[in-house]
Amino acid sequence: MKAESSSGQVGLHQMLGGLAPLFEAVSAATLPPLLPPDEAASWGCEQPSLAEHVRRVQGSDSPQLKAKAKTSRKVAAKPTAASGRVLYSKGALCTRFRQKDASAERLAEAAELLRSGGHFEETLSYTTALRNCEHGHHWEWALSLLGEMTGRSVEQDVVTYNVAIAACGRGQQWERSLCLLDGMPAAEVEPDFETYQALSLACSRNGEWEKALAFLAQAQQLGVANSESWHIGMMACAGAGAWEATLEMLECAGTSESPKDVSRDLMCYGVALYACMEAGRWPQCLDLLERMRLEEVQPDSIALACAAQACRDGRNQAAANEILEEMRHRKMDSNVAEVLNEATLSVDFPEVRSPVPLGALRPMAQKEVQLFKWIRQRATPGDVQSVIKVIEEFAEERSWLKIQGEQKKELLEATLRAEDRIVEFGCYVGYSSMVMAQRLRELGGRGSVTTCEVDAANAYIARGVLQFAGVEGEVQVRVGCACDWVATGQLGTIDFLLLDHRGTIYHEDLHAAEPSLSETAIVFADNVLYPGAPLFVNYIDVQGYAIEIHELKEFKRPDLDDWVVICRPPPPEKRKEMPESTPPELRRLSAEVDAISWRSQEQKVDWVSFQNRLKPVFYAWKDERGL
Repeated sequence: MKAESSSGQVGLHQMLGGLAPLFEAVSAATLPPLLPPDEAASWGCEQPSLAEHVRRVQGSDSPQLKAKAKTSRKVAAKPTAASGRVLYSKGALCTRFRQKDASAERLAEAAELLRSGGHFEETLSYTTALRNCEHGHHWEWALSLLGEMTGRSVEQDVVTYNVAIAACGRGQQWERSLCLLDGMPAAEVEPDFETYQALSLACSRNGEWEKALAFLAQAQQLGVANSESWHIGMMACAGAGAWEATLEMLECAGTSESPKDVSRDLMCYGVALYACMEAGRWPQCLDLLERMRLEEVQPDSIALACAAQACRDGRNQAAANEILEEMRHRKMDSNVAEVLNEATLSVDFPEVRSPVPLGALRPMAQKEVQLFKWIRQRATPGDVQSVIKVIEEFAEERSWLKIQGEQKKELLEATLRAEDRIVEFGCYVGYSSMVMAQRLRELGGRGSVTTCEVDAANAYIARGVLQFAGVEGEVQVRVGCACDWVATGQLGTIDFLLLDHRGTIYHEDLHAAEPSLSETAIVFADNVLYPGAPLFVNYIDVQGYAIEIHELKEFKRPDLDDWVVICRPPPPEKRKEMPESTPPELRRLSAEVDAISWRSQEQKVDWVSFQNRLKPVFYAWKDERGL
């Protein structure tokens, strides 16, 4: 099945087959310049080179210089790495560039702190900042930092340029993305397959699907195109309503006109079905489903939902009912609107190359995916307090969540200080991170929050929640074990350590983090009594921590008691090595805590009875020490 090209359009076979004529057709003369004509005139009627443009960006209208006068006194008054104290981790500072509504003053301060803290000395640090600029839509800062690398003699590599190209594309500056490509030879940087993917995506984001295909064709000519490049091109066409071109690309898939690793697989068919659904072409959707069956490509729920919706829109209810019956027979979710909604929702953040669809996360985090959808339906975007409230409502009305609500939330907020560099072990869905970010705002907008989550699916959901709440520029989510992140040294100096992950390893992770704790650090440990952290209480006792125990009720569980332990470490010179042994009774209790916690993931457990066994040991320890 081939679609006819609309009048005046170049057919896709011609685009992808005749590469040389195509690129003559989309030569520099047909592309908008880097600068508007009136601005270019000031350069002598010629477009400036990339280096000249970057210098201009860093001139009097640079976002850095606009805020420099306001921030210089603040930054100079604060201690830096030169005084032996790291202010913030590199990641926490770079994350500020992810905040879409961040002021020029805040971003200028972040850049200055990165310089003064010794972070802007190598390529990777700049690339990290640029990637965050992309997601914060700060394309001007991306260009400014790219130019700064030249001034500081920091090597610019292909990844740096790729990220800068992507930043301009996301900032609706796709023309500048093309100019960055032109500037790569002068920087002695060779484009790679990701360069052309970034260019195609930049054009795609701005509805320029023909130019997106042009870069796909150029990548093929250079032998650097792959299946991901092809899918980006297809989605560019589908997103711009060019359904005929999408079908042409499907025809070309698996032939000599496509990269070697491209085939007419579920991805290609899915994009084609989506394009036809959006264009109201239900007959083409039915043809695509039939062709999938002939080629033994099994339609998934999203492909079937696209076809069913297209038939509904085209008032072919009989065909829609047949598709729905197939979905039910295959035990799929037959709620078409819900399936399509989930397919279009995704979480997107600088730490991954492409957005992660919710459908891919559902098998690993079903309840958390439901929570994210619940938030999007009921909370106000950018209103962190609204998101916090909706999460609490979900826990009460839909499914209980182990979060720090009610009394624990109040205690957490009351314990935080204005400029705390916060590190959290155990992010889950981002609830506590939002509470802390909001509290830091109330205290003046200083400080930072970095949170570690071992479960990748939960971390993705948390990032989506944080982004929806508008605090993605204030909270950095790290995926992996807490002790591993501590060992990298990338978490920076810690003023406030929140322990909210697996209680039976609190003592190990706290010991690993101790070299990073500041002189005034506070350790805030939740869930010490429920589920329980028996080895942790022994550790802080032996190590000489100043200990406060707060006896509270578990969130939405008035039948369960818990302890929040707030403790302060001894001075560095008085800290000890990990104890060689612990009381046998506490080791046995720790093993039981782990066993019942794992069992609770699969079945209901009697927490009240377990706590009745645990509490006497904890309270005896507490009474012996007069706490």
